[in-house]
Amino acid sequence: MSAAAGRSPSRFTLALLVGLGLMNLVRGAIHVFLPDSGAGVIAHFDLAQGGRTIVFLLAMIGAGQIASGLVELLVVARFRALAAPLLAIELLRALLAVYIAFVSKSVGTDYPGAKGIIGSAIVLTLAVLWEFARPRPKA
Repeated sequence: MSAAAGRSPSRFTLALLVGLGLMNLVRGAIHVFLPDSGAGVIAHFDLAQGGRTIVFLLAMIGAGQIASGLVELLVVARFRALAAPLLAIELLRALLAVYIAFVSKSVGTDYPGAKGIIGSAIVLTLAVLWEFARPRPKA
């Protein structure tokens, strides 16, 4: 049984999941519903070459972000026992994003969210460490 099993998630974890959920809903809606998925009007990507593919891929990512946001909010509202594992999954996603953005497939840092990727990974790392290592309440 994990250290976090059998206890309620911290208020910090719940607040972080609400923030992530809302952020994912907003980002997802931008990617799904803007005509250019935000690639041109927000990120200022050059869509002259492969623009349709970029817009399509961002829209598909947006669908996943909307689903993630709904799951995060649902966990906070109804399924709190899943909060710590969901936080760990979000940390994995953030660490993979750092790897992709700065190591394997970097396109530079001239797009929205580039500077927040590392900050998100740091905050999520600290949150996961806190959630899994915090003392158990006395029975």
